[in-house]
Amino acid sequence: MEKVKLESLSLAHSLSDKPLPPSPLIPTSLEGGKVSDRLSKLKCNSENWKQRIEQTDAKKFTVAGRLQKKAQSPVELQFERSANDAAKKCPMLEVRSANQPQLGLAKSPSMMVTSSANSSSTTNKTALRSLSVNPEEEVPNLSRSNSSSSESDGDRSSPQNAKQNKELANNKSAAAPTNVGARIQVPRLDDKETFENFFASKPKKEENVELEISAFDDIKPTERLVSKRHVQGPKGRRAARNPLKSLAAREDISSEYTEMRTGIAERELRRLKLESYGHNANLAAEAIAGLASIEDFKSVALRSSSIPLQQMWLPHKPVMLLHVKGRTHVQTRLVEPVHTSLNRGDCFILVAGSQLFRYVGSFANVIEISRSKKICAAIVENKDLGCTATQEVILTDGKYLKERQWRQFWQLLGKKEDDPSEIAECGHADEDDVFESSLIETNKIYEYQDEALVPMDKFWGCIPKVDMLDTRKVLVFDFGSELYVWNGKNAPSDAKRAAMRLAQEHFGAEDSADYAECYLNPLNYVSIVGRRENAKYAKRTAQRPEWCVLGKITQNMETVLFKEKFSDWPELEREDLEKDYLSNGVHVVRALHGTALHKGEPYLEPNLVLEQANLGRGNFYYDTDTMRHFDVITKSTDKWQIHEFNFDAANTREDYGHFYSAESYIVRWIYQISVTVRELSGKVSNRSTVGRDRCVYFTWQGQDSSANEKGAAALLTVELDKEKGAQMRVSQGDECTAFVRLFRQMWQHRGRKEQCLERRSQWRLYQLQGNVNEETLLKEVDCQSSQLRSRSSMLLIHGSQGDVIVWHGAKSAPHTRTVALEAAQELIKLVPKDLFSSETASLIETEEGSEDEQCKKALGLKESRDDYGSLLQSTKSFDYQIRIFNFSSTQGVFKALELSDPLRCQDLHSPYPFSQAQLYNARQPTIFLLDDGDELWLWMGWWPLEDVKINTDERSSPTNDNRAGVNRWISERRAALETAVDYWRAKHGENEKEPFHGIRGQVVWAGLEPLAFKALFPDWTERPDVREINEEDGRTDASITIGTMLAQMTQTEYPLEVLKARPLPEGVEPTRLEVYLNAEDFRTALGCSRAEFEQLPIWKQTKLKKERGLF
Repeated sequence: MEKVKLESLSLAHSLSDKPLPPSPLIPTSLEGGKVSDRLSKLKCNSENWKQRIEQTDAKKFTVAGRLQKKAQSPVELQFERSANDAAKKCPMLEVRSANQPQLGLAKSPSMMVTSSANSSSTTNKTALRSLSVNPEEEVPNLSRSNSSSSESDGDRSSPQNAKQNKELANNKSAAAPTNVGARIQVPRLDDKETFENFFASKPKKEENVELEISAFDDIKPTERLVSKRHVQGPKGRRAARNPLKSLAAREDISSEYTEMRTGIAERELRRLKLESYGHNANLAAEAIAGLASIEDFKSVALRSSSIPLQQMWLPHKPVMLLHVKGRTHVQTRLVEPVHTSLNRGDCFILVAGSQLFRYVGSFANVIEISRSKKICAAIVENKDLGCTATQEVILTDGKYLKERQWRQFWQLLGKKEDDPSEIAECGHADEDDVFESSLIETNKIYEYQDEALVPMDKFWGCIPKVDMLDTRKVLVFDFGSELYVWNGKNAPSDAKRAAMRLAQEHFGAEDSADYAECYLNPLNYVSIVGRRENAKYAKRTAQRPEWCVLGKITQNMETVLFKEKFSDWPELEREDLEKDYLSNGVHVVRALHGTALHKGEPYLEPNLVLEQANLGRGNFYYDTDTMRHFDVITKSTDKWQIHEFNFDAANTREDYGHFYSAESYIVRWIYQISVTVRELSGKVSNRSTVGRDRCVYFTWQGQDSSANEKGAAALLTVELDKEKGAQMRVSQGDECTAFVRLFRQMWQHRGRKEQCLERRSQWRLYQLQGNVNEETLLKEVDCQSSQLRSRSSMLLIHGSQGDVIVWHGAKSAPHTRTVALEAAQELIKLVPKDLFSSETASLIETEEGSEDEQCKKALGLKESRDDYGSLLQSTKSFDYQIRIFNFSSTQGVFKALELSDPLRCQDLHSPYPFSQAQLYNARQPTIFLLDDGDELWLWMGWWPLEDVKINTDERSSPTNDNRAGVNRWISERRAALETAVDYWRAKHGENEKEPFHGIRGQVVWAGLEPLAFKALFPDWTERPDVREINEEDGRTDASITIGTMLAQMTQTEYPLEVLKARPLPEGVEPTRLEVYLNAEDFRTALGCSRAEFEQLPIWKQTKLKKERGLF
């Protein structure tokens, strides 16, 4: 029966292995009858559809397409690696110092911890570089051991065990607490030098015993047993083992341990000692510790200020050339700063102190251009890499603005004027990816462990990531030309110093730049980038050149060059306005409501807040919430003049009120605050509370003072501040009322004191500011008739003759005349030496239009009086306050900010409350709206030089990427014009009969202001540099009304010839010229209708506009 079963099973298996016969129901003769045939046809059809459609032209717009168009791409890569080759990385070698200092007790051989690689160094010298060398060989500066395991002899560990041990060591170092002490070696029991030598064995004395044959007779015989006794021991008993051998064979016992220092005992002893000191004293524990400490100040050696500051291990050089190359992970590498390093296929950044250049190759890809732009922006914003440049200079292969910038660029790179060599041409289109991956494979990253730099397996030859930066570790990054020691903020100080010492030795070692096993050498790879005649280069460098960087970097203080090496560095990018321009267009800028602008904010009195106390104008402050009256009482005032290295106190009280624009001063004000309340009846209470003495240090900086004096003033303020009071910086032109009241009359002279004393024999003109006698400020201006103002009163002084002329303008307010006259009377009473060389002075008062010959000669007056905008013939009333608004969208939202006069009074109007510096010191380009009663002025700034467009041979050049900014500037001007019209309507009412409500206003450009506009400011200085910029942009000083310009900027249709001409009309967007064409001109210009054009993709629309000259 069993046999039958086996035969049936074998028959079933044989039948299952044979193919099934074809089914008679499925016709195999028909085509496609088989399932396999149908699958093959479906697969074939899925691939054939690609041949039936037109090939995409996306490749034409890439770097490869542009190279193919100009037939500049070489046949093959000028590089020995192809894209499919395997990665080649540097061998992982531990870095140890050959001359380690002996700290503490010397260790015995059994206490020294050696790795498995070191143990076999004598047997396999070709696979590693060990610490042991032959006596006849030269001892190198560094000795290394191969951390990667190879074939072992005997008890050498396997590669898997070595990797596990290294990961275990990394994990232990990462988990170590911050209060880890030193590592203590545990002596072994079988150590001869420690154990056997300490427990010395007692010597045994051997005795020579002589025996004779007769001595054997003393041996007594024993009786033998009848039967042998078998003694059975206990079952399961094991053989005895040697415990010492078992202990020595164990591998889980560590020969060292880490000492944990908690510091609890020390702190407790210190606390008990302090309590014993201050048991009966009423002092804090910190005060008792300070009194108990003994300091020897004589042993402190102060550093001389004349010795220049030397900083070690800076992560930058005076001149650095950065190469930006790649496509996926763009590599920014430091290369040799010579002109031969450049090529037309990449971007380069030259950093040299106060200069920053960005060279953009004509065949650089978009990613390289964008990355180089961000790097330059970070350098300028953060003053990184030792660069103090305020803007970048963009250089391209095409046309450029000024040859001076190119000459500076070549001079920094060491190229002579007679050198005929040019920039190397672009290489193969695929070299970006090849060089990028090859450079990444040369990265070497170490971690400091056990007095050595241990390679990190996970990141060796890879892109670094932020996760590897542990606050408790010290890492060393070797990028060839750059070697950084990164210190975590919680890393031990000993580890930081030791790692820096090892890095220094590694940086200067002869074999540290050996990249023979890699595809390229990161020190000289730039010599083969691009189209080069000589493609040979050395993979081994004997020593790193001088232009390489060895830097120490602290956590959170990384440079932008170090950050660029990481693939996921968290960047806090500022909001790029150009992205907002491109995404939202110009429609996001909307005009403001003129009604709210005209209504303005409620009037606020000037109020100085110091130490959380309101001082008002410097004399009193009334709190409406608590109905309390605060009187400010001045106790004393002191003044010092600042020099670069010292300061001089004011000699007399007369000198306190005189300041010079080329100098800096420190003023100390000691004051008290008295509080007075009201009784229930409403009367002022007779009781008052006087507070403590308060102190504030004002640092006044003249507009012409040097940067050294400004910095010295800030430092000396800290030195003088013994009272630890408040400190406040006051710039010339921004004086508050409390500061001016300290002197009652504040005189601001031009230049230095020595220069002003020499000009006492000349006529000098002073402009009056301030509305009350206690806040009188007189500023010296040029003694010319162009500086006269009809709405104010001025003082004309001749020091040697003792003449003081009070000149009153035709429209000077009564309170202004009073303040000027009392200031002149006080002046001739005191006769200060800063203004007069004579002993006495006389006063003359004159009106505009009735000046005597002496006054006319001193001012150079003309009969026409057309050089200062005289109001002598005007019948207009000027009893109002001028208002000014600043339009800006720097924060992404178009808004207006009204400026206020720091010396304002509610019941008295200031004739000239604003200065020219407020216009020109604002961030450009910007717009100001000035309300002069019955007329509006719209002042428009200029486009800064660093943002000027640079024309190139190719219109697709990346340097021509600020069109979005130009569009935004146009939209802001249009919104400002519409806001001005709405402001006029809110102020003067609607007027539908006239266009734009009959607005009366002028548009003026910076540097091209008319005389009527200049006369609205107390003094005016011409700016020819700004004038030149606006004239290059097509601006003129011709008068244009606000309504006329608004009509131009709101025009929706232009002829084709006008749009092709340059410069474009006002308000035309350069990137949307087609929207201003009518239907006929549209078809003539673009060859299609507007509907057909709008159906095209965006990139095709742009290409068509470029071909037809409408872009």
